[in-house]
Amino acid sequence: MKVGSSEQPVGGIGLSEPGFIVNFLRDRDSYVVPRALAADDRLVKLVTDIYFTKGPSWRKSILRGIADHHSREVDPKYVEECLAAAAIQFIGGRGLSRILDTNYIANRILARKTAKVWKRQPADLLLYSGYARDAFRAARGSSSLKLLFLYHPHYKIISDLLRIDAERFPESAKAQRSDREITTWWRWNFADEEIELADGVVTASNFSSHSLVHAGFRKPTAIVPYFSKLRSEEFDLDTKNGNRCRFLFVGQGVVRKGIHHLFRAWSEAKLKDAELTCVCSSLDPHLASLMPDDVILKSRLSYSELRQEYARSHVFVMPSLVEGFGLVYNEARGYGNFVIYTPNTGGPDMSFDATTGKMVSAGDVTDLKHGLIESNNLFQKRELDFAQIARSAHRGDWQSYVRQLNRACDSLRMNTKKLSR
Repeated sequence: MKVGSSEQPVGGIGLSEPGFIVNFLRDRDSYVVPRALAADDRLVKLVTDIYFTKGPSWRKSILRGIADHHSREVDPKYVEECLAAAAIQFIGGRGLSRILDTNYIANRILARKTAKVWKRQPADLLLYSGYARDAFRAARGSSSLKLLFLYHPHYKIISDLLRIDAERFPESAKAQRSDREITTWWRWNFADEEIELADGVVTASNFSSHSLVHAGFRKPTAIVPYFSKLRSEEFDLDTKNGNRCRFLFVGQGVVRKGIHHLFRAWSEAKLKDAELTCVCSSLDPHLASLMPDDVILKSRLSYSELRQEYARSHVFVMPSLVEGFGLVYNEARGYGNFVIYTPNTGGPDMSFDATTGKMVSAGDVTDLKHGLIESNNLFQKRELDFAQIARSAHRGDWQSYVRQLNRACDSLRMNTKKLSR
């Protein structure tokens, strides 16, 4: 593949290089999309904030805290860094975010950087939502395909679902007051213009695709569920021994993850011979007061410690109100955990059946309570086949994901050509 072309757009019409420019901040979803493009020799550039293996060697000693911000499958020569976006996130993490919407500012900086990269090296665009607008504007009228990767459901369905939840649960209403995605109109305008400018949309779940329709958009769309690169080689069935059913939640302790529903359902279920561990990087203080006394709360676990939690648990539960996919479902399943999930996630796209998981209604505490009771009963009767559950997580392989993503892009390209005739 030709990389580093000096060809420039002429009169606003540029000839695209084969392949795609991709962009996002941080280590989004373990770089799965640029990895898949690189595997098929279709990655032109990854535009991101900072990439651990790029730059001089001395920088690695300073950036050891983000050593996972890279992929062995994405060569640093294909990466264009945006250090200004990294800097604003660092400053925001030091308290400025309480005053300014630093995440939005970082998004805008990366979006502008991506547009500059495209102008210097015209190519097709497969850009993550939140960072696409400026490059889509720049590429308007060119031969470049403009695809939006909507990794997060549209804000309208998020706002509507959270509003309903706030009407039912006082703690939810309090926690939502600081959620900028549902209180800031400038983010909405940016998001809607990205969709309007896009030739097509790629999502990781049917739920995210449904969110577009819910918002009134009729865009050509392809659904490509994530491939999660599981590392469960050390999983040992002996870690599942014991007579107490161990439930596990892994995720942010926020309204969107439905942890307040889980706390309520756990209190009501009054399970015998069962325990619940919640691994949360943070827990919203408005929701923390609901946490039952017998729930075990953990945070800041290393990857090794998190792996141990997955390995020792029997049932994974994350009753999300809204989720673009939910990679943790498949990670938990890879360690033999029976999974409780909701339809407002990528769970329905993961081929769960009655022996590997149970879907409960989002926001329905009673249904969730029954799901907890039912899965505990399955465990106590020794009807959970942990080895079979773990095998079910590996039904799809990496090469099939690569083919599926690239075929989706090609299909959307053909659709765009038909519409332009």
